[in-house]
Amino acid sequence: MSKATFLRFLAIFWFATSIVSAQHANIDLAQKLPVDSKITIGKLKNGLTYYIRENKKPENRAELRLAVNAGSILEDDDQQGLAHFVEHMAFNGTKHFAKHEIIDYLESIGMRFGPDINAYTSFDETVYMLQVPTDSAKIVETGLQILTEWAHNLAFEDEEIDKERGVVIEEWRLGRGASARMRDEQFPILLKDSRYAKRLPIGKKKILEQAPYDALKRFYRDWYRPDLMAVVAIGDFDKNWIEGLIKKYFSRIKGPEHKRERRSYPVPDHRETLFALASDPEATNTSISMYYKQDLGEEGTAGAYRESLVEALYNGMLNDRLDELRRKAEPPLLAGFSSKVSFIRTKKFYVLGATVREDGIEKGLEAVLTEAQRVKQFGFTQTELERQKTEMLRAMERAYNERDKTESSTYAAEYIRNFLTDESLPGIEYEFEMYKQFLPAITLHEVNKLVGKWITEENRVVMQNGPEKDGVQLPTESDLQAVFARVDRLRLSPYEDKVPDLPLVQTLPTPGAVTEEKHIDDIDVTEWRLSNGIRVVLKPTEFKNDEILFLAFSPGGHSLIPDANYIPAMSATSIIREGGLGSFDHTALQKKLTGKLVAVSPFISELQEGFSGSVSPQDLETAFQLIYLYFTAPRRDSTAFESFKKRIIGFIENRHASPEAAYLDTIQVTMSRYHFRARPWSEEVLQEMDLEKSFRIYQDRFADASDFTFLFVGNFEIATMKPLVEKYLGGLHPLNRQETWRDVGMRPPKGVVQKELHRGLEPKSRVSLIFTGPFKWNRKNRHMLISMANTFRIKLREIMREDKGGTYGVRVSPSTSHYPNEEYSLNISFGCDPERVDELTRTVFEQIDSLKTFGTTNKYLKKVKETQIRSRETDLQENGFWLRALRSVYYHESDPKNILTYDKLVESLTLADIKKAARKYFNTENYVEVVLYPEDR
Repeated sequence: MSKATFLRFLAIFWFATSIVSAQHANIDLAQKLPVDSKITIGKLKNGLTYYIRENKKPENRAELRLAVNAGSILEDDDQQGLAHFVEHMAFNGTKHFAKHEIIDYLESIGMRFGPDINAYTSFDETVYMLQVPTDSAKIVETGLQILTEWAHNLAFEDEEIDKERGVVIEEWRLGRGASARMRDEQFPILLKDSRYAKRLPIGKKKILEQAPYDALKRFYRDWYRPDLMAVVAIGDFDKNWIEGLIKKYFSRIKGPEHKRERRSYPVPDHRETLFALASDPEATNTSISMYYKQDLGEEGTAGAYRESLVEALYNGMLNDRLDELRRKAEPPLLAGFSSKVSFIRTKKFYVLGATVREDGIEKGLEAVLTEAQRVKQFGFTQTELERQKTEMLRAMERAYNERDKTESSTYAAEYIRNFLTDESLPGIEYEFEMYKQFLPAITLHEVNKLVGKWITEENRVVMQNGPEKDGVQLPTESDLQAVFARVDRLRLSPYEDKVPDLPLVQTLPTPGAVTEEKHIDDIDVTEWRLSNGIRVVLKPTEFKNDEILFLAFSPGGHSLIPDANYIPAMSATSIIREGGLGSFDHTALQKKLTGKLVAVSPFISELQEGFSGSVSPQDLETAFQLIYLYFTAPRRDSTAFESFKKRIIGFIENRHASPEAAYLDTIQVTMSRYHFRARPWSEEVLQEMDLEKSFRIYQDRFADASDFTFLFVGNFEIATMKPLVEKYLGGLHPLNRQETWRDVGMRPPKGVVQKELHRGLEPKSRVSLIFTGPFKWNRKNRHMLISMANTFRIKLREIMREDKGGTYGVRVSPSTSHYPNEEYSLNISFGCDPERVDELTRTVFEQIDSLKTFGTTNKYLKKVKETQIRSRETDLQENGFWLRALRSVYYHESDPKNILTYDKLVESLTLADIKKAARKYFNTENYVEVVLYPEDR
């Protein structure tokens, strides 16, 4: 449609939504927003606040939270890092749960340490998180008892404190590196003259090592008290019962007789611009950002909510313009960003910045400032505004449509924010009404004036990060000031918003037909075979109201491409996505898709090519049109190619400076025996990118639709899908090629291979032990390997983290391959102090030997089996799980009904199976060991 037609359409659209909103009482901007009636909010006599909501997503689960309005900002000078340390101690024993009994119990009921059991500490708060099953009243009650124990009954046994010191220090060590060193330089400037600059949650290593026991206990006594706490319970339960339990357990908590004041700590304003310029020899990225400090605004009123919409419109439109800049043939930036952020309690920040090439800081700074200046001189355009309004309303409409399918964890996070920062809780129905009433009336003038309000010389901090590297001269403060002055003098031309005026698909296909149909009743799956050979698998669900997921695959992939063209093959789909489709370049395509909730991505992997994506049911035809165009009208765009190539080179130009990247590259080339296709990314490798070769490879891989399998899972009707499938998939031309993948000959090494890598300034090491070998591909063997690895992961965590305090965490990652060869890999990895590498590696092998010799116990077997059963309960309610499961079934040509017999597989697992798997897959005569040490060791 023409620009004028587009504007008329949007005017009619907004008039219609205004009519709908007018049916409701106009919302007074000064009024306080109501609280969603579905939430029960109460306060006990001791001052503790609680939030309760019944919610059935996921079914038979409850999300429980304990929020403490106390974080590292409240630490005394001798306690820096101890707020976080206290959080760790919650899992190391309480009055009624000795040592690690809490974790033991929660794992015994199928909950996982990390995903289901966790906590975090920030500057201003500490939050504990549990998910528990609700099909047992006792389990739910015990979950609330655990929160109560955390609130006032931590044991703080001397021995456990000393063990946990090592774990907390390893978490500190894990976070060290170039980013942390530059942050340490910049935070005192960004947060100048504020307590926040001296209270990073991770703390000081010396204090973590030496803090007396009472310093830890003192923080707990002072700040873990009911008037600073909230309990949140969301889930599939009766709210009156839960409220009774909260009153029963939490009313017992008494606060201290003498309460320390819970102060707020301001970040002072400053008239001058501050510069925080940092560099590091291990820095991999270069960036320039302006942080504009802002006072906290009004919260909780309809007017404040409306203002947040104005701000979202501004950021959305400016980010769209910055995205266009990075797509130029000579991009001045790799990525640009405009956003409002809040990571401390007493100040907000408007951030405008860019990630750039190592020599592109001044160019990138000038680019983002110029776009802001363009907005200041001319404002945004009406078409930009209406597009952004449409996008925002559509996103809110999806949230509204999913109101009965919203995850309990989402509500829990929202209610915690209400307790800590007084975020309003009007409910999605009320928010949707505000969107419909407020958005149409927001004017360009309101949005445009934000640029002058937000971008000022006062309260501005310029943050620059980059590599410390021979041949790279980073700008000085005076260099950056010159850029600001130069942009201030610019007289610019207005932005031209080119709105597409063509149909997405200009020539419609001739439909094919469904020639075969089959229904699998047990799992409610329909299979179609189309006249052109395409197989379509459909599973309608009601797990989400506004979601359909899809996946397609075809045998071949880049295995069929010669080694010489491997990089063009690897990058082909990225290049095609960057180029747009048909008559639309990337930017025009995004504008054309305004208001559509659809994502389609082609891929070419080693053994297959295909698509992945998601779509709202109401945009289903658009998804099929995009799939059709990716088959028939990929776009060869030399500008997009040059831009993409330069941006990728920019992102990886200093990758080699990272010790972690060198470590991972060493593993990659070692495990492939230096195969040509396993070369690490480098500028030299990227020079092999070739637009013409990539385009030809893409066309070839997607030339024949006849051997594709398409899988659709989500909220659709079979009758609605059929004409769309026949038209857009059935209309694809078949070549009926008989092809499959090719074995490119990549194999892991044989025997024991040990490598040491000495890189990095920090005193930190990483260790990987990778066992490989042949594998007989079947369901039982895969389950045995996974179950053994899960058992071993729990054991190593107990020994290496909880008993020895030697690491923050241990990963045990099994994987299996069916094609091109049946083989397995079992990777054990952890980080630690370089001085403890030998000790902890020896511990791993001792535990391997123990598992192979003696097996495990019923305690661990029960944990693993219960976790698998509980995970499957929630998996079966997720579209993503069904898509992955069906993909596995149809890719490996296995029985679809096995999806529903998983519980039987779990029930059949025995102690003997775990021992047998350990003996088979922990072959200590065939593994790779790679260790990263610091440079000076």
